[in-house]
Amino acid sequence: MLLFPLALSLAIGCSDQNLNPIKDPPSEGVPRIVVDPNPVDFGTVPAGENLARIVTMSSAGDATLNVTAMQIGEGRETFTLLEPLLGSYEPGDSTELTITYTSDGSETSGVLQVLSNDPGSPYLSVPLLAGAEVIVDTGDSGDTDIPRSQPVAVCSVDPAEVLAIHESADWIGNLSYDTDGGSIVDYSWALYSAPAGATSAMPGGAANRRGFTPDVAGEYIGELIVTDSDGLSSEPCYATLNATAGDGLWVEAFWTNSGDDMDLHLLDDGGTLTTDSDCYFANCTWGGLNWGGAGPSDDPILDLDDIPGTGPENINIDSPARGTYAVYVHDYPGSVYSGRNDVTVNVYLASRLIWTDTRNINSEGCYEPFVEIDVPGGVTTTLVGGCR
Repeated sequence: MLLFPLALSLAIGCSDQNLNPIKDPPSEGVPRIVVDPNPVDFGTVPAGENLARIVTMSSAGDATLNVTAMQIGEGRETFTLLEPLLGSYEPGDSTELTITYTSDGSETSGVLQVLSNDPGSPYLSVPLLAGAEVIVDTGDSGDTDIPRSQPVAVCSVDPAEVLAIHESADWIGNLSYDTDGGSIVDYSWALYSAPAGATSAMPGGAANRRGFTPDVAGEYIGELIVTDSDGLSSEPCYATLNATAGDGLWVEAFWTNSGDDMDLHLLDDGGTLTTDSDCYFANCTWGGLNWGGAGPSDDPILDLDDIPGTGPENINIDSPARGTYAVYVHDYPGSVYSGRNDVTVNVYLASRLIWTDTRNINSEGCYEPFVEIDVPGGVTTTLVGGCR
């Protein structure tokens, strides 16, 4: 199983609107990692014997290459990386990695995984290959089927971090390969996991699935399984996408039962429900209110409004003005579903989750108070007292 970004995080520890960008602009120059040879072919090794290969890792760009993790992913039962060489490499620097292979006589494959700041290959996968020991046919045995080995799924997501709702990422699987030299005939992508309340689905396509837009902040894990022309399927490969909540005030809501129109409200400092000091569906869809000072950066935006489903709904302020904001959820009357419904509200400030709660709402027309948020301090006060 290839748990690529997840596995690398373990290796580090133990073996339509435009918003301001989240990340700082890149420094001058671009780091680039080159591993040679790629793939690493150990040839045919008799069963029970060991063979070592030297692999050269080079900094081939024009900026410092930072290598933060490396490990053997798939194939660690037979392939061993003697010493992960992490650190910073200036342009032109190189180092030698030693990988050993312990043969059991069968055709074997593995993957060397390297995590770096190379924007073109942040999660580099280097195939490791070893051939099957040749058995001489003496004519004493009957005909046997030629053994076939599994293909290898190689997956990533580009970019690995996006702003939820506003930015998209591509799931990439076209580097998958068949160790028998055949072809990959099917690329099966699925969302292995997603944050609670998320409804974004894996895009259609083949090897690469482009234009995935997460609708809730949090971690999304894509799973890829490939099938070769012999009908054999690979072990799953996993890629992790981090959907952030931006640098300002970010409020999202979702609920359990569909057909119950729950409306998210965000009140300005000292604001009153259903006025222009309250951002909600009637006045705030993709902007329209003037809060704080001059310019739109401190104005609220309702950028997701859901009626028939289970949300999510989202209100954000890119650069909120100083003050105390309040969050309410309105159980809009007249919807199809009118029973008890669990509603969750998450509040982020400066990309950090500072408050979350789930309330049961069972009153058509109710305005349920959830929380007050002090900005810029981030102090939250849970609101109680029932619907208004």
